[in-house]
Amino acid sequence: MKPLGRQLIAEFIYCSQGILNDRKALEQALKQGIRESGLSLVNMTGKKFNPLGVTLIAVISESHIAIHTYPEARHASIDIFTCGSGSKAVETLLNILKGRLKPKTVRVLEVHRGNPIEVKQKEWITSFSGAGFEVKYHIDKLLLSKRTKYQQLDIIDNSSFGRMMFLDKDLQIAESDIEAYDSAMVLPVIERRNKLDSVAILGGGDGGVLREVLKYKPKSAYLVEIDKEVIEAAKKYMPGVCKKAFANRRTNVVIDDASRFLDEKHGFDAIIYDLTMHPEAIMNVNRTAFLNQIFSRVKNNLHKNGVVSMQCCAEFDTETLKLLKKMLPKYFKNIVFRTSFIPSFCENWIFASAVVKSR
Repeated sequence: MKPLGRQLIAEFIYCSQGILNDRKALEQALKQGIRESGLSLVNMTGKKFNPLGVTLIAVISESHIAIHTYPEARHASIDIFTCGSGSKAVETLLNILKGRLKPKTVRVLEVHRGNPIEVKQKEWITSFSGAGFEVKYHIDKLLLSKRTKYQQLDIIDNSSFGRMMFLDKDLQIAESDIEAYDSAMVLPVIERRNKLDSVAILGGGDGGVLREVLKYKPKSAYLVEIDKEVIEAAKKYMPGVCKKAFANRRTNVVIDDASRFLDEKHGFDAIIYDLTMHPEAIMNVNRTAFLNQIFSRVKNNLHKNGVVSMQCCAEFDTETLKLLKKMLPKYFKNIVFRTSFIPSFCENWIFASAVVKSR
């Protein structure tokens, strides 16, 4: 007998939140899907994790199905394995699960198991997108691939974009884009401030924004980065991005969580937010609560008429943009959103700047 199998690996992105932490509802959905697709349930087991997450495993006559949820990120990972070359039952089951979990985006990889198996393409890296597309980059040379204390860190050479840094497979910066991205972050600060004595950069461990800030000769520039290994990797592998920014006498590198750093009141003329707008994807937090908290701290750490500049999201991420347009006026005034095309991102990116509200 040939060892043949068909495996569908699916990622359900931005699901309906309620069901993801409800083991009973998920079991009902999976049982319905198995029954209506014509598959045969043998046994089902699962685990509800505290405080968040559910894992279900169903043994079926045809093989198995596994579901694991990440409610804090509105995400579900699904694995459907059936023996043989496959049937329409698998697609039927997947469609039923889509109807119950209501993801905004679905990513599916089909793997034909047996001998041989060819799935992973070592010469490519794919950057995640919550929109209707993803971008795959050719790896001319893999310079670094390691798991730090906080995240997966990859640095590659690419013939079109030069050196590229990825964190958890999400593109952060490419050598070819340093003028486009870094200028979009720093220029609004320069335009709004006649004097720039002190500036803080939250995130930005690749050093690109720091390099751009230093062009304008502030008295001091603080870079707050939680992952020291990102900075060390940037120094070694991406000198075209950071240049000598980390060695500049005006630079103060702080290895710490940005929120914790902002707990102590500092007085800055400007703060540049180069952190993610999707913290729920990497930690167990409520996104709205997290962003409200950090924007409040940013406000409290700025001088009168202090400026904040930030990267927001891709233009297709309308949910994040809507959230920011609602949230930012609570803390800032004179808010301006700008759109800039970032070539290596292969899409337009939205940036924002504002002035702190009077206390």
